[in-house]
Amino acid sequence: MTNTFALLCFFMHLLAYANLLGYYETKMQIDELEFINCQNVLNAIERDLFEPSRAQIAKHVGLSRTAISLIANKLINAELIKELDKKTKGIGRPGTPLAIDDTSWHAIGATFYSGAWVFVIVNLLGNIFKTHHVSVFSTEQDVLTEKLIEGLEYMRSICPKKMLPGFGIGAPGLVDHVSGSVLRADDLGWKEILPLKTIVEQRTGLPVFIINRYRANGLAEIRYGNHKKFPNIIYIGIGTGIAGSIYLDNKLLNTTNYRIGHIVIDPHGPLCGCGQKGCLQAMASEGALLMFARSQLEKNPAFLSKTHGKTLTGKLIAKLALDGDPDARLCLEHISAPLAIGVSTLANVIAPNEIIIGGPIGDASTYLVDCVRKRVKEYLLDWQNEEIIISQGTQGKYGSAIGAATFMLEHKLELVMDGYCHD
Repeated sequence: MTNTFALLCFFMHLLAYANLLGYYETKMQIDELEFINCQNVLNAIERDLFEPSRAQIAKHVGLSRTAISLIANKLINAELIKELDKKTKGIGRPGTPLAIDDTSWHAIGATFYSGAWVFVIVNLLGNIFKTHHVSVFSTEQDVLTEKLIEGLEYMRSICPKKMLPGFGIGAPGLVDHVSGSVLRADDLGWKEILPLKTIVEQRTGLPVFIINRYRANGLAEIRYGNHKKFPNIIYIGIGTGIAGSIYLDNKLLNTTNYRIGHIVIDPHGPLCGCGQKGCLQAMASEGALLMFARSQLEKNPAFLSKTHGKTLTGKLIAKLALDGDPDARLCLEHISAPLAIGVSTLANVIAPNEIIIGGPIGDASTYLVDCVRKRVKEYLLDWQNEEIIISQGTQGKYGSAIGAATFMLEHKLELVMDGYCHD
């Protein structure tokens, strides 16, 4: 009898435990579904629809008006969205438009750009509130990391109102999108892995979202640049290195498995820092541009005479080319040839609606983009040229930092609401 009773108690406890597990599993599934619905509503307001009413959102995401109203109230209470003045659209009661709340939360982004860490504080619409620069006279990993942390802590100390609890960082080199480590940065001579995400999180106590700096620039370009909202876009950032972003069906392909700067243009070309010969980066980056300019100066001391006595930079060459200097234009034409081959290759493989040429050199040089556009036209078929746009970057020196902050803003719902969408 005693054994039977003990066995019965054991099974009752087991059943209760199973029920408890089932309860928590069901609750987790409900929480996950609530979060997904909240994210879909937030995306509809931010990207898909212009100042939509609750009824328009309900139709767009396939939820009831009641469900949309409950979610909208949660997002309003979290100060992620706001109500605008009512507008009358057709017959019936006027709907209340909803929009992203740009008055409360702010995000901090940073990027390494032309020998300095560039920092920004932006609102939820990517508008800059504050900027900050920290020059770095070294390419050593430890030095760059320390300067980065100093700058992040300073920006945190001056951030207005509510700060999203995290940092977005546009890092140089090949970034592992899973670990947030910089695997290598050929243009800076980095061969050792830098666990940047781990270091910054340990030092600041906040989550860190790391993306390649040119991929970040591309994100800012797609979100805030004056471009048509095409679904398939490629961004190529040109600076000391070359990297880029691929957007398919409006989604960033964020992986280390593609490296635009290391498309081999000429297998017999110059040695790249990655160990390959003839990479796009080795043939068309700022380093390649300056190398060609200096080789011409050795042949002809009068070459680029307007740069004599000044520090020779890619931006200076771009400015002179814009002013009509024939030597500066020759330099840009030199790197436009491999760039055009790279662009044509991407156009044939991916068939994007638009290719944006940006970064420090692309943003600064209309002449370079014009040269690339002209050469690509010769490489592609007529119908391909009709279906692709080659445009110039617009974001300037803060674009990469804004993009880094925007990369973190992709996670604002989970940061603000701790991964849930509860009241």
